[in-house]
Amino acid sequence: WAALSGAVYVVLFVIGTICLFSGAPSGDDAPGKFRAWFADSGHRDRLHVGWVLIGFSLFFLLWFVAALRRSVSAGDRDGILTTVVGFGGTIYIAVTFVAIGIEDGIKTMSDDTYRHQVFPELIHAADDAGWVIHAGGAAGLAAMIMAASYAFMSRGTWPRWAGWIGIVVGVLSLAAIVFFPQFLF
Repeated sequence: WAALSGAVYVVLFVIGTICLFSGAPSGDDAPGKFRAWFADSGHRDRLHVGWVLIGFSLFFLLWFVAALRRSVSAGDRDGILTTVVGFGGTIYIAVTFVAIGIEDGIKTMSDDTYRHQVFPELIHAADDAGWVIHAGGAAGLAAMIMAASYAFMSRGTWPRWAGWIGIVVGVLSLAAIVFFPQFLF
């Protein structure tokens, strides 16, 4: 069941991301558009739902990382690849929790401010900070993917071509700042 938690992670992460980001103004939109969109409590509630779903997805990813770590450890005599898998996945999970916390906390803070004031500049900053923090955590995920791929390829669990694809995906994940590698995770 722990291995299937990786699929649950993907589904919840995608749905949570849609809730957290879909339809919201982007950095190039006028401040008035930010104020109007984030003043709507329904939009803020949807952001909270996205935050919760991504949080649950990361919970399931933690179980997947634990199962992956155990699978890698079965053939890892010196334990280096096992350690990289465990730490890499954990780093990604922790950093992603921070990133989505910043996104949701700042974007919805008008709930807590006097007169429910919306601060477009802070929302733009939250978007940028959340994205850069999350992309930085992808270094941990990249290390996890490469270590697991190498371990499975080395002991013949996977065909060599699949192991090399995993290593390439890991390397590409280091470029998460440009968004495309998110689909590879």
